[in-house]
Amino acid sequence: MRSRPVVFGAVTLLALAACDDKPVAEQPAAPPPVEKAEQLPAASAGGACALWDYASIKKAIGVQFTVAAANQVDSTSTCVVQTVGAAYPDLTLSVVKSTTATADQFLDDLMPAKGTRLKGLGQAAYLLKTPAGGGHGPATEIGWLSAAKQMRTLRFTFAANAKPTAVTAMNKNLFTYAKAMDTTNG
Repeated sequence: MRSRPVVFGAVTLLALAACDDKPVAEQPAAPPPVEKAEQLPAASAGGACALWDYASIKKAIGVQFTVAAANQVDSTSTCVVQTVGAAYPDLTLSVVKSTTATADQFLDDLMPAKGTRLKGLGQAAYLLKTPAGGGHGPATEIGWLSAAKQMRTLRFTFAANAKPTAVTAMNKNLFTYAKAMDTTNG
């Protein structure tokens, strides 16, 4: 019977020791739930992005983009749109605010050597197809001297796994989109 009071005494001492005035270490709080980031409009990036919104891009070329970035150097403004999850595809628009170049000067001096002339867009236009390389698929570029005397370039760079049929379709879609962007008031 002696063992019961000894065991009871030991348990009581341990319980009293646990009830001292020392603060109990707080458990770290669970991190707040991750909320889905709000998608900002493409135009919020500024620069040439002000000419774009994701819905009109998707409607025009059939690709949904989710992020935009812009840059401005002197009178040239640029916007690049892509998706959050991948570097390609991407779509780039560059705009030189104004130029005194004529259509002939544009084609003679500014059209890339491997570019081909396009008719039916602005005062003068070209198409440049670039092969895949550097971790991306082929690229299609349309450059033009707009009716508003701006030089504009629209370039779509494909993901590395792009199908040739998609490239052909995009050439047509970009041309149509460029025509829609060619305004007389910039």
